[in-house]
Amino acid sequence: MQKASSGVKTALQEAPVLFQVKQLMDSPVSLDIEKKRMEFRTAGKGSKEFLFGELCFCLLTANTSAEMGVRTQQMIGIDGFLNYDETKLRDELKRVKYRFYNLRSKFIVESRWIVDKLPSLVNASDTYESREFLVQNIRGLGYKEASHFLRNVGVFDFAILDKHILGMLRTENPELEIKATSRKKYLNTEEIILDMARNINLEPGILDLYMWKIATGKIIK
Repeated sequence: MQKASSGVKTALQEAPVLFQVKQLMDSPVSLDIEKKRMEFRTAGKGSKEFLFGELCFCLLTANTSAEMGVRTQQMIGIDGFLNYDETKLRDELKRVKYRFYNLRSKFIVESRWIVDKLPSLVNASDTYESREFLVQNIRGLGYKEASHFLRNVGVFDFAILDKHILGMLRTENPELEIKATSRKKYLNTEEIILDMARNINLEPGILDLYMWKIATGKIIK
């Protein structure tokens, strides 16, 4: 994985977004972030069925909003994710006005085999190996979605390179290629976030929450 050069690291240390993050870390927002951190830690200790529900949430958020993912997850529920056949799940996704009801219903049904493996993946010592396993074995789950899932169950080692985060990075690093369209480009871009997080002694998955707050005004899982 390519490391940021010393010149880029200097730029990151002076990045306006890090200044804003540090301000939020010294504000009441930090209490909301800490509450969310604890929620994620608790989620990671949930049942294998609960973990699968969180995996389905991340499958549903690809190319759509987090709000839509939350709403759909709440309406379908863990039982639906686990037990509906593909036709019923597709119809339920369509009923709640979820856009990609055909493809995502297929992905969710196809991924049920992983339920028993999720606790060991979430609690593995090698979190990068867990992420790679998810990306390579679950259709519809790329690096962003796998990182999102792991963050939401208490693994804070990764950057979640959604459009908001990528937009902030492009604004602050116009001299760099900021893309997440392939494994190599995702990991190279992720390294920028990892360096930023190291610079302010913050876990990447938690830095994401602060950056999302700056970009959208919201804190969502």
